[in-house]
Amino acid sequence: MKRHNFRRGSKVPFAFIALAAAVSVWSESLTLRDAMSAALQRSEEARMMSEKETKLDAQKSEVLSAALPNVQLYANAGRGASPFDLSSLGFKAPTRYTQDAAGNLVVDPATNKVLVDNTPQAAPNVINIAQNRYSYGVQVTQPIFAFGRVGQAYHVAGTVQRSQTESNRRSRQELEMQTLDAFYGALTSRARVQVIEASLKRQNEAVGFMQSNFRMGAGQRSTVLLATSALKSLEPERIRAQSDADAAAMSLNRLVGRSVQSPVEPDSSAADFAIPAVDTSEAGIQAILERRPDLQAMQLQKESLRGYARYYRMQYLPTLGFQGKWGILAYKLNNQMTDFDKNLEWQVGVGLQWPIFDGFGQSSKARQYDSDARTLELSQRLGTTFARIDIERALHEAAAADTAYEAARQARDAAEDARQMLSEDFRSGKGQVTDLLAAEEGLRNAELGVLGARYQKIRACAALRVALGMDLIEEGSK
Repeated sequence: MKRHNFRRGSKVPFAFIALAAAVSVWSESLTLRDAMSAALQRSEEARMMSEKETKLDAQKSEVLSAALPNVQLYANAGRGASPFDLSSLGFKAPTRYTQDAAGNLVVDPATNKVLVDNTPQAAPNVINIAQNRYSYGVQVTQPIFAFGRVGQAYHVAGTVQRSQTESNRRSRQELEMQTLDAFYGALTSRARVQVIEASLKRQNEAVGFMQSNFRMGAGQRSTVLLATSALKSLEPERIRAQSDADAAAMSLNRLVGRSVQSPVEPDSSAADFAIPAVDTSEAGIQAILERRPDLQAMQLQKESLRGYARYYRMQYLPTLGFQGKWGILAYKLNNQMTDFDKNLEWQVGVGLQWPIFDGFGQSSKARQYDSDARTLELSQRLGTTFARIDIERALHEAAAADTAYEAARQARDAAEDARQMLSEDFRSGKGQVTDLLAAEEGLRNAELGVLGARYQKIRACAALRVALGMDLIEEGSK
């Protein structure tokens, strides 16, 4: 009888051996840190965070424009009419002499002078001239003093920008966790396929052994049929596992900026995160909370809201500015358009604007921002409380996950030894096929349990770092 050689001393999970062998099939492997670095640079999520920073930088530049001169070139051409009162310049109505029917002047016999007709209809004091007008030139406005409004707006814009920077830092940490989940989703799903295929191979050998014995007159047909049925039931499970592995690989490729159809080989050889030392005293926890980027973002956002409120209250202060204009005003398209001696138009001066009353519009906006700031302060307190809970939970979860991983490894080793012994007993004619099938299923589940426990261990350590406000990879690795 042919005996198969099984190594009882091997304690390395089969799934990791299969993954190591599969590395040579692909041209390139992807480590977890490389995946995180690529996601922070090329994923859509990272690009959206970058665009938010770009927008806020542009808004900050927009605030500065209020302190810089506004220079405009103008050019106009058209036709229009403007009424003009001659008497405003001291002109009297034109004289009109009285005439008879023959057109002769009428002389007053008493004074021996020509009679003058001074009725309003005779000569209007206001004239209306329709004419063409052409003008071009340059005009400049420059704020001189705005009583601190521009500086306040610039300070608020800077605070908003710093708040977004901290918020993006927290979003990058969450993106790193998302990449870890996608990475281990692809790694575990592929390993699951390897484990099922290895189980199929072992059960196929066992079925072949039983069929060979049955043909030689040993064993029972029911035993062969039971083993064959268990073997066939694994094929649908393998197909579903392969489908999950393909979908997980596509999700990982999307996150790291690759084509979803690109081959990817997750490499877990350098995926561990050390559990950081945590000062659990009140002072230590308070220091951790002050470093949390999400809480810092809320603090800066609260300050910016209060800054907005102050800015709107400052709208009631006056504004002093300079205005200047220089150009040509012509009525004909001949030499008037270039005659700077006769057709030059210019104006310089300063102006003051002081809003005295606006129906309490600006003050109402200020009160709205004050209310938003107080609401955000309450949210910040709530967030601080939840952060404390997250840190406490993450500490216990990291310790529990480490213990669970060691337990899973021991369970896998025990399941391997049990299947090995039952296989040898069965081949020597002392065991039952149901025990062998149960042992095979137990080993398969134990190997998958090791994969899941290792992922949970690494994820728990990473989650603890994020709960402490720490990045998962160094800044230089991004």
